[in-house]
Amino acid sequence: MTLLGKQGEKESETTTNADGSFVLLKAGQGTYALQAQKAGWKPRVVDSIRLGAGEKKHVDIVLESLAGSVAASANKGGPEREELKFSDEPDFAVAGVTDWSAAGLHGSAANVRTSEALAKETAALKSATGEARSASASQADAHRLSGDAKERNGDPLGAVNEYEKAARMDPSEENYFSWGTELLLHRASAAAIEVFARGTREHANSARMLAGLGASYYANGQDMEAARRVCEASDLRPLEIEPYLLLGKMGEAAAEPSPCSGEKLGRFVDQQPENAQANYYYGVLLFKEGRKSQNGATLERAEALFRKAVTIDPGFGEAYVQLGLMIAARGDLQQALRMYQKAVLASPKLGVAHYQLSLAYRRDGEMAKAEHELAVYKEIEHAEATKRQSERRELRQFVTILKEAPATSTPH
Repeated sequence: MTLLGKQGEKESETTTNADGSFVLLKAGQGTYALQAQKAGWKPRVVDSIRLGAGEKKHVDIVLESLAGSVAASANKGGPEREELKFSDEPDFAVAGVTDWSAAGLHGSAANVRTSEALAKETAALKSATGEARSASASQADAHRLSGDAKERNGDPLGAVNEYEKAARMDPSEENYFSWGTELLLHRASAAAIEVFARGTREHANSARMLAGLGASYYANGQDMEAARRVCEASDLRPLEIEPYLLLGKMGEAAAEPSPCSGEKLGRFVDQQPENAQANYYYGVLLFKEGRKSQNGATLERAEALFRKAVTIDPGFGEAYVQLGLMIAARGDLQQALRMYQKAVLASPKLGVAHYQLSLAYRRDGEMAKAEHELAVYKEIEHAEATKRQSERRELRQFVTILKEAPATSTPH
């Protein structure tokens, strides 16, 4: 394992343990790439790994067997990995652990919360199929339904094994999606990427498969690749709102919007002008772009979108907060304060609304009110942190383990 700096220089190097785990130490903050190499396996580089000072980060890496690639080339008449059909064996194994402290989540607290939300929303796209099935496909359906039951009964490791069996027997879109989402929900982001990537090759017209691949890349800390895949999903099904909502959530947590986000979220607003979320997410993107470029017209457009969002949905606290931030940047403290007050009334459990209202009261010299709002903010944050901690402790994490020997089975 080699940690590479921005210019490709070697920063740190280590070998993995017998179970495939590894630890690399690097004191400085910055953006790095991680290169993994093993005899008999195709090298892999994970780029855009951002580290803050003293930050710990968990990275899952899945290597592709060179033996599998050679077999695929012989079978298909060419070296392209994209032509590979479903292999009898995945290039990874999974194991369950209950310690979520190394749960494979990447980035800031906002990114972590967004990643968890994206995983849940991706899993919500699962649906039963009503198509007529062959005998083998019906057996695969039985494994998938068994996986559903095991997940509900608290046996996610058993569930992922059932989903894998289903996909081996019948590499349908439904079976791939069930397998990938189970891995994604349980923090095995690198393995989920591999499953969703295979699924998109097999089912090129599946928007939800691309969305799942995007959510998996996001969980793995590859934000730009994540957005690109979700943008592709929105192009496949431009009238479906789910890819736009995933893209909006990613953009809300991101410091820099992805190159494709503006066009897609703009299209979302054009198609659904009375959708409050469409106006809000496009407004967030324009607000970030306008602040960076100091473009007054862009900022005005963002403010208009936020105002329309709260007109459509008066309970949209997040949009009131964004309006408050924009107005405060212009120096109108009293109007900004009123927006934060509206945010708190609209969404009493929105911590950021109480925090911004606390800052506004402090600037206005109303210290008692400021302290009260800060206390409410801390109480909300503590309750949410406790809830997330409880959920993570109950959620069995998966870790991906590299196979000890290259796979020798031929794809079919």
